[in-house]
Amino acid sequence: MSHTQSPKSIHSLDVLLNSRKIGTILRSPAHALKFEQDYRASGGSPFLSLSFRSETGELRKDPKPLAGILPAFFANLLPEGELREAMERHHQDSVRRRNDFDLLAALGADMSGAVQLLPSDRASLNEKPKARFSLAGVQMKLSVLKNAEAGGGLRLPMDGEVGQYIAKFPPMAFPGLSENEFANLALAAAIGMDVPERELVESSDFAGIPEEFVTRAAGKVLLIKRFDRDANSRRIHIEDFAQVFGVHPSRKYEAACHPIAATLNETVGSAAALEFVRRLTLAALTGNGDMHLKNWSLIYKGDGNMPALAPIYDALSTLPYVPTDSMALSLAGERSFRAMAASRWKAFARRARLPEQAVMNAVVETVSLVNERWWHLPERKVVPAEILDRIDAQIKVMTPVLSTCADRGGHC
Repeated sequence: MSHTQSPKSIHSLDVLLNSRKIGTILRSPAHALKFEQDYRASGGSPFLSLSFRSETGELRKDPKPLAGILPAFFANLLPEGELREAMERHHQDSVRRRNDFDLLAALGADMSGAVQLLPSDRASLNEKPKARFSLAGVQMKLSVLKNAEAGGGLRLPMDGEVGQYIAKFPPMAFPGLSENEFANLALAAAIGMDVPERELVESSDFAGIPEEFVTRAAGKVLLIKRFDRDANSRRIHIEDFAQVFGVHPSRKYEAACHPIAATLNETVGSAAALEFVRRLTLAALTGNGDMHLKNWSLIYKGDGNMPALAPIYDALSTLPYVPTDSMALSLAGERSFRAMAASRWKAFARRARLPEQAVMNAVVETVSLVNERWWHLPERKVVPAEILDRIDAQIKVMTPVLSTCADRGGHC
């Protein structure tokens, strides 16, 4: 971006999906989103978000603008919390604090999925390539590339490049977080779930990254292959369920599990809905209290019109750090892990309009597989003992609770 086009001075952003312009977001009036006529004529193909689809499958009217508030789909592309603060410091000369449009303009070239937000007036964008980083979420993380040059290592992508990995830097307040997630993802893979490639690396392996990512990190960094980029660095579109439901990030915990399952059943198929049940069961077994709306996603491959359940991500045990934690989303009105017995799953199945027995079987099979694989999993050895003990204890507590689903007359 040229110095004459600071994010502060940009008044209009083109919305690109797989490099095709499909709409425009205006700073004024009120962050209005307008879809292109040819995109509307195509029926909104390929999909940007299910939230823009009517019940009949047509593209909805342009959303009504709200003063100072981005449409929820775009608000969910922005970082939150400590990560947002780091982004704002990195762009402090061109981005005003708490200004969503400024930040969207600064980060829009490399967002999650296949969407890009670029200045509508791009004629003067001729500055030399520079390193950049942009990811949604709260944890300190970067989109990076493996350096193909001599010496290897990891670096930020330059303008025109696409990051292939997500590097997650563990905060000092949560020791062993990288190892915790690494082992949980290994467990998910061991029981047959779709899991991205991952490895543990050292912060010293990175070159040219903002210093605070290193100074604030405690221990190893978790490196995960991006599933929204293919082997040729082409973008693959994704959207999280806050985007699917048109919910702003601040409300990502204000939801229940069954609408996700119902949406998966209707738009992807019953196998995806039951895979969601399996992942919920895994979260309960390991004590993952952070599977909120933004930690479940759809992925759009091929022509971009057929959603599938994206690979599992952000799978870790939160209980070692928050001993009183509970489920991020309610299961038939309950969030307590220990309340997830058969009666809750039966009520969930009814609300999600899923076959009760299929749901119960998915729960029981997952419990069995976790107990079969976890205790001998090689990746256990990298997890600090106090963290591992807490995960082990949660699995032992939750196994009989969830196993009530094997009882035909199962109850709380």
